[in-house]
Amino acid sequence: MNSLGARRTAVLLVAINKLEVLAITKQLVGLDQVLEDFDGLITLYMDIIGQRILNYIHHSSIPDGLKYTWAAMTAAALQAEQMAVLFPPDPEDAEAYEVSLGDSTVKPIKPVAKLATGPSLVVQDAVLFDYQSELNGFRRMRW
Repeated sequence: MNSLGARRTAVLLVAINKLEVLAITKQLVGLDQVLEDFDGLITLYMDIIGQRILNYIHHSSIPDGLKYTWAAMTAAALQAEQMAVLFPPDPEDAEAYEVSLGDSTVKPIKPVAKLATGPSLVVQDAVLFDYQSELNGFRRMRW
């Protein structure tokens, strides 16, 4: 086998299985492994955070050593923006108080779970900044 074939085989052996990262992310967030309701949302976050990792470390694929870091970064982004979607508040448990002061009255509104289209740029940057020390060990110089 030539060196190119051996290199391709090695790359295939160390490629991260996205299903493993999905399972780890679900575990970190606290979701049931068999519940597939949010797999699309979690996968979207995984893909976007994975692309940010690749852009930062200058690799063509995410190294196996970053599997748990990738899952932790995805979980951090989900927890920052999607907790109301992943764990909707129970309307029965919400304590609603009407507060009156003089002629002003304040009534609480029901929490609304809004499904985002993906992690915001602010959250992506914050998560990347938080995990830079772990990513730096895999970073390559670009010429």
